[in-house]
Amino acid sequence: MKLKKSELLKIQKSAVKASHAAGELLMSYYRKRLNVREKERSSLVTQADLESEALIRKMLAKDFPAYQFLGEESGEVGHHEKRVPTWHVDPLDGTTNFVHGFPMFCVSIGLAVGEEPVVGVIHIPTVGETFAAAKGCGATMNGAKMKVSKRKTLGESLLTTGFAYSRDRKKLAPAIRSFQDAHLEARAVRRPGAAAIDLAYVALGVFDGFWERNLSSWDVCAGTILVREAGGEVSNYKGGAFRMADREILATNGHIHGAMKKILK
Repeated sequence: MKLKKSELLKIQKSAVKASHAAGELLMSYYRKRLNVREKERSSLVTQADLESEALIRKMLAKDFPAYQFLGEESGEVGHHEKRVPTWHVDPLDGTTNFVHGFPMFCVSIGLAVGEEPVVGVIHIPTVGETFAAAKGCGATMNGAKMKVSKRKTLGESLLTTGFAYSRDRKKLAPAIRSFQDAHLEARAVRRPGAAAIDLAYVALGVFDGFWERNLSSWDVCAGTILVREAGGEVSNYKGGAFRMADREILATNGHIHGAMKKILK
């Protein structure tokens, strides 16, 4: 299904509205006593996650009842058809940050047709920043157009990454090695703990590059279209076409993409 620009902008507007409503809900729980459970070691879920996802799903279904929904907490809702647009939603990216009172968390709402993200909205309620993009329509932060940075070398670049929840040393080794290699080449490397925020800040030009493995579609769908529409580049680690199913992503301002690929070999 191909969506017109007018349709994409309508979808974007609806996603922004849902992200703001979810953000208000999250802030009502922020730095308050929460019931927290572990889905798996170091992977937390709270009542705020669950209520945020339910609210987003309800609002989006009202405006676009035919679209499919894939959320981090509820999984897939309905029979999945690749030709039908699908929402990929993380109702609270950065749950561990949220639980500990660290303000780096967000709502991430992306729409994809098959493997192609076409609309993305990321809202960081603690700082009041809303990032939005639709295919062919550019990217904005709080309504103002945004572009990736112009920094051309790793030596002047600020990078960001994340690590999987795994406590297996062998599985973590490649991530630690790439972090070390990037640290030696770049100006600095950060780890905020929310992949959607990492991608949003690449699109804004704060970060110059981001890489991570073992992510899910709801982590990267919205951020991918943000980076692309802001003039950046998104691929797998080898530089090939990015597919959400590959579970690895390299996103940069474009200028340092080649240098980052060498680090991730």
